[in-house]
Parts: sequence; C-alpha cells; structure tokens
Amino acid sequence: MSSTSNITGTVAILGGTGDLGLHMSRIFLIEYRKQFPVVRITTRDPNSPKAQELAKLGAELYKASDSFDEVLSGVDVVINALPTFIPEEARKQLLAALVRADPKVYFLSEFGADWRLNEFDGYEHKEWRTKRVVTAETKAALQGTRTKLIMPAIGLFLGWLFHPGLGIDIEKNVYTPLGSERTRVATTAEDDIARSVARLAILSLDPATASTVPTDLRIAGQNVSYEEIPDAVSRVKGVPNGAIKTLDLEEFDRNLKENPNDNLLDYIRVLIGQGKMDFSRENANELVNPNQSLWKWKTVEDQLRSSESP
Repeated sequence: MSSTSNITGTVAILGGTGDLGLHMSRIFLIEYRKQFPVVRITTRDPNSPKAQELAKLGAELYKASDSFDEVLSGVDVVINALPTFIPEEARKQLLAALVRADPKVYFLSEFGADWRLNEFDGYEHKEWRTKRVVTAETKAALQGTRTKLIMPAIGLFLGWLFHPGLGIDIEKNVYTPLGSERTRVATTAEDDIARSVARLAILSLDPATASTVPTDLRIAGQNVSYEEIPDAVSRVKGVPNGAIKTLDLEEFDRNLKENPNDNLLDYIRVLIGQGKMDFSRENANELVNPNQSLWKWKTVEDQLRSSESP
C-alpha cells in the first residue's frame, strides 16, 4: 500500500459553491474525507441551498467577506476556485494571508487552457493577460515560503464542451472546427478535475512523493476530435453522423487579431485549431490516476448519456 494512504490534512476551498468549486467541495467531502477530515469553504451566501448542502456533508462555512487569515489559519492545502477577475485589493489580501498562513500546497485558479502556449501577440484575451499577472504576483509572494504552488491545466470542462460557440452544436448536429477535424482537444469532467486536485494534494503532502508533482502540469480526461464527437452523438442519440464544416484557421485568427473581442470561446477555438489544446502527448494522468485504478475518466460519450438520462 502506498504511503499516501496515511496522509491527512486540512483543506480550504475558496469559492467552494461556484461552478467548479462546488464539484471540488463535494468530492473532497464525500470521496476524500478520510484524507481531509476538515474541509473549509468560502461562499458569498452561507445560507444558500448549495452552501447548506455542503454544511450537511460536514463543510465548515465561511463568508467570502471573512478575513482570509481566519479561513487559512492552520490549513495544509488551499484550492483557489475563485474567478480570475476578483478585485485587486482582495487579490492582494489573499496573497498576504497566504504567505502568513504558509500552507504546504496552493492550487492557483487555473483549470483551463495551458496559456503558456498562447501566441496572441498584441491581442491576447484579458482572461489570460490577467492570469499572467496573477501568476507572477503569486510566485513572487511565495518565494522563500514552504508552500508548493500547483497550476493544473485541464483543457475544457467536459460539461461545457457541447457549445455552439466552440463549433460543437449537438442540437443541430453540425460541427465546425477551425482547420483539421482530426485535431484533438483535451476535456475533463468537473468531478474528475476535483479528484485530480485531491490526488495531487495527497501526493504533495507526502514527503516520499512530493517531488513527483510539478508546478505546471496537464490533466486530460479525454482528448477528442471534432471528427469523433459526431460519432459519439450518433451512438448515444441514434441519429446520423452530423455534418462537419471546416473553417479556415488562419483567416479566423487573422480576423480575431484585426478585431479583438471579449468572447473567450473565439480564442479557445484558435488554440484548438492550432493543436495547443491537445494534451495527448504530455499530461499527468498516470501520476494522479495510474492506469485508471482509482476512477474511470468520464468520456464525451458518458457525458452525452448522462444528459440523456431522465
């Protein structure tokens, strides 16, 4: 048995009732309670149904407006599931409290594309421009502390994959990739992201395995192409394979450069077309879930079937 089976700690999930945060909170409270007997979450409204659900599962609730020092005191692992755009003053307060608390592990709010590969020179989306600033500030603040920084890229949330804005319209059964329809995109179910974070936290808390966890890493529940998605839709829904209508990648990117906008999906489509959202060759899947021995990664077909269920 791995030495990690005896690892325990206290975890704080910032934004624990948000889109991803709720999945994080539930997975830690239900599947990893033995390793993390104390789970603190911050939420804007502790009386909301989501917050009360987590409280019944054993979560310690804190208001988002509470002092970060209070929330982080004595915590071993901090998971930042807050939106990228929080007020600058709140960001500074969090970093200062983080340094004072000196947790063993800190997950920065990444959980998306691997923006280190971006090549939007002069027209990068503000989401990633802000992430660059936040990452630099965080690394500078944590320098000299014991805190291990982890920034996982997970591709697209599986729950958000079927979006016409990405050229994936399962209602109309039409698929419009930029460039080749064979280019793959990494997509990871929200619960699987949470399980991966839990495993990375456990591995990082164990002195025997801490060195195996890098700061920058990728997780990919499935790498799937625009050619394969219609096949899955056809199998699950019992419809003919949908039409694939490829668009010119270079023209789309050139238009985006000439007319930048706030629609992040446009930029993600370019990354997909460029192959920069394909995590097939480099990922940490085996580190967190060796040979799928701990759980089975949820696939596109699984997601379609769950959405078909009554």
